Amino acid sequence: MMSSSQWVLPSIPSASLDLGLGSSNEFSEESSTDTPPPPPRSTRPVSRPSSQLPPAHPPSVQKAAIEAQLSSEDLMAVWGKVGVHICEAATMLHEKSKKSLIGDGSFMGFVMAVLHGVPNAMQPSGMDFGHIVYAQTSSAVQRRMSEILPGDIIALYDAKFKGHKGLQTYHQSVGVGEPLVGVINEFETKKSKVRVFQANQHVGQQTVESVSYRLEDMKSGHVKIFRVLES
Repeated sequence: MMSSSQWVLPSIPSASLDLGLGSSNEFSEESSTDTPPPPPRSTRPVSRPSSQLPPAHPPSVQKAAIEAQLSSEDLMAVWGKVGVHICEAATMLHEKSKKSLIGDGSFMGFVMAVLHGVPNAMQPSGMDFGHIVYAQTSSAVQRRMSEILPGDIIALYDAKFKGHKGLQTYHQSVGVGEPLVGVINEFETKKSKVRVFQANQHVGQQTVESVSYRLEDMKSGHVKIFRVLES
């Protein structure tokens, strides 16, 4: 008789007895084959109304890309295509304002009326009217990308001017409370003076007036001048 230490349990091939008592790994493999796999997740995008679809490139990204590529020659070319017509439209509305109200009577209303009259002019986004060609804070010029030209849009923010006109000292404050925006119709380089078509906020028959500002006389505040781009 063999001792208990010599007693060996014979191995039983797993293929001969399919009792489902295999190892945990074998059980998971068999159970995974017995249970049908879930249907594959569809990679087809959920259709949404076109009004909900985000633009391929946001307008701000498109504008930034355009501005990064514009040279002074490009800005002059844009003015020839758009700015000239903006100045013409502003001049026409200035004459028309002798008999009728232009826009809603506000600074922004006049500028929007001008831009709507130029089919190829890019419409503004808030207070962004295009490419900034000139920027000044107080008396310091911060940016000068191109010559200031008729048809450019000017925006003045809480700007205070002080200087001399002839023998007289003058003080002028504009853009207080809300920005003053208008269309430049003339620029004198030597005097750094812009003449602007803007809505008339004073008592008078004409609802659009022509006002001049000497940029070198600005003591505080901000001014930005935009070149309107082609749509």
